[in-house]
Amino acid sequence: MKKADKKSEKYFAASRAILEIIEKDGPHKLSHAQISRLSKVSRAWIYEYMGKNKEELIDIASEVFASYFTLNNKSVEPNTPEEFMGLLKQGQDIAFQKAQTEPLLLKLYFRFRGTTTPIGSAIKKYEKHWTEYIAKCLVQAKVLDPQSALATTRAILVLRLGFLHRIATSSTPAKEALDANESMDLVHKQLLKFN
Repeated sequence: MKKADKKSEKYFAASRAILEIIEKDGPHKLSHAQISRLSKVSRAWIYEYMGKNKEELIDIASEVFASYFTLNNKSVEPNTPEEFMGLLKQGQDIAFQKAQTEPLLLKLYFRFRGTTTPIGSAIKKYEKHWTEYIAKCLVQAKVLDPQSALATTRAILVLRLGFLHRIATSSTPAKEALDANESMDLVHKQLLKFN
């Protein structure tokens, strides 16, 4: 495994531990020792690479958490409706899979979305990034005009979030993900009809 991969694995493990502690006990219970114990990442590494105080730890964990659920590949610029649908499907598949493997992160998303906390701010930033990027892709792929693209993108986000919540809170997340994929695929096909 490459050194960069190991570092990002440590960031994710420590970030997940930070968020798990916040979810279970609140931010006042956060300590380097507890994060280290839960994540299996050394206290020294956490201290050096993630921060010395709770605010730094929460900020970094929030960024790692928010970016985990978004497809941040700005280099992909679809030129046809079919290429756009492929991009949308890829992001959907990633999000629905992550909802099954990391339901805690989705629960935190719904708990902190709309708040002024570092987690809430990171969510707002990444939602804005995602909606602007997908709306731009809709226009570039000649699926919709700019105003309709932004409204449609917001609707897709709301639908995805509803399905992500169902997957993360279900006793049968794999079945929920299959149902969600089927429903979202139908929604995406309807988009092509606007072209």
